[in-house]
Amino acid sequence: MRKRRNIPTLPADFFEDRANKVKYQKMLYSSILEGIEQTLENGKPSFVMARVNDGKNVKDVSILKESFKMNLETVLNFYEQVEEYEKCSRTVNLINQIK
Repeated sequence: MRKRRNIPTLPADFFEDRANKVKYQKMLYSSILEGIEQTLENGKPSFVMARVNDGKNVKDVSILKESFKMNLETVLNFYEQVEEYEKCSRTVNLINQIK
C-alpha cells in the first residue's frame, strides 16, 4: 500500500515571512522530493507541491513534469547549503532518473 504524502498548507504571505524562511523552504523542498518520487512511480504529469491559504480560500500549487529537473536543482542547492547530505543523495538520484 502506497504511503499518502503530506501536502503542506502555507499562509499566503509565507514568501514575505523572513523569520520562518528556512522552515518554509524545508517544508516545500521535502514536498517536492516526495512528490517527484511518487510522480515518477505513478507516471502522472504533475503533483501538488503545497496548498496556499489566504484566509478565505485554499489553492493548490502544482509542479508539472517538465519543470521537475529545474526544481530538483534548486532543492539540491538548498540541501548542499544546509549540509543535509542524505537528501542531497535522494535529489541527485531523482535528477538522474529524469529524461
